[in-house]
Amino acid sequence: MQLIPFLKKQFNSVIELLSNAVWLLSAEFVAKISRIFTIVVLAAQLSPISYGTAMLALAFHDVFALLLRAGVGSQIINCKQHQLKSFAKSGIFIQWAICLTIAIGQWSSADFLSSLYDNENIAVLLKIMAIIYLLYPWVSVKIFLLQRENKMRWFSIRNGVCVIIENVSIAVAALLGADIFAVALGKIAFSIFWLLLFSFAPVQSYGVGFDKTIIKQMLRTSGKLFNTEFLRGIRVNADTFIAGKLLTPELFGFYTFAKNAGVGLSQSISQVYIAALYPYLCKLERKGELLEQQRKIFTLSLFIGFLFVFQALIAPVYVPILFDEKWLSAVPIITILCLVALPNLVVDIVCCFQRATEQYHNETFTRLVCLLISLITLFTFVPKEPMEFAVAIFLSSLLCLIPIYLINVCNPLSINLRTLLNRKNSNES
Repeated sequence: MQLIPFLKKQFNSVIELLSNAVWLLSAEFVAKISRIFTIVVLAAQLSPISYGTAMLALAFHDVFALLLRAGVGSQIINCKQHQLKSFAKSGIFIQWAICLTIAIGQWSSADFLSSLYDNENIAVLLKIMAIIYLLYPWVSVKIFLLQRENKMRWFSIRNGVCVIIENVSIAVAALLGADIFAVALGKIAFSIFWLLLFSFAPVQSYGVGFDKTIIKQMLRTSGKLFNTEFLRGIRVNADTFIAGKLLTPELFGFYTFAKNAGVGLSQSISQVYIAALYPYLCKLERKGELLEQQRKIFTLSLFIGFLFVFQALIAPVYVPILFDEKWLSAVPIITILCLVALPNLVVDIVCCFQRATEQYHNETFTRLVCLLISLITLFTFVPKEPMEFAVAIFLSSLLCLIPIYLINVCNPLSINLRTLLNRKNSNES
């Protein structure tokens, strides 16, 4: 009779994470259908060279966009209840400063980045997409409060609608002849509806404040988060930046298509899961229950990993059905790149735990090691074909698991062993 209450307690401990993940994944599934539709339209309307140009511009934009996660979001989600009001009030000021800095940075660096690839269209796309950063600060704190309160049903439905609008806008613009500029128009449509839909979030409004002590504290933490997000952004897109220099424009277009149809789709699922996981981990940390729930969380995460394996297995089936014949040679590359998302998910989950427990230096170190492994692998192989790039990236992602294991499993075990031995020696003396 005691078994049922025990199982109920164990199940209830992760039911909130499961509920959040189900809502986010359900919204992502619907959004993914629109994303597949967009990829199909872009593949049909754009040449490999144009496709490569658009994806390279998006890769640079994604690096800048990732820096938004270095803002106050993680701190508002993770702070103690007595800190929430001051963090939320001062966070608006910091969020505006960060968004303005990113917008100016992307705009001013656009010409330099395009000159690296001798492609002026990259600069135009980056300058257009820089404008959208001016819309995010208006609702960003409300979104952070939604995530803190684990209101993922409310968040996921509206986020899914925004993603669908973005994808449909890109597809329609491409069909109307916008060519590479379709991706920029889609980003603008996304940010406008993001602002409209989240302006009425059901969370408490704390107003705007300027507490110098709180702002200094939050800026110090944001600086640490900036390092880890920058390293993560470079690692995720390093192969794209290097491939743009080493491959011909046409081969680069094939590679970016394969990455978008493979790891791009898998990565969106991974990001959704991490978005559900982080607020849940922060809540457990505030309650002092994080350590005892680790094994259950990693077990649940295995299910997400199986989705990536399933996508890799069906890639030879869905690619010929959905895409034009000119892309069929990319099927083996797509299959390999789908599997890259699996070790990447492990890295993201480990870093998520480190951030939830405010181990910012450890998170930065983890990201730095993974980036160095990726760069060393790419420069060692010096790939000259899309398939060689895919194999190099897959190998580097597997190699990243070795230091993850050593840092997060072997090292804690050795520390615990030394602690036990020291205690034994002290007792004997």
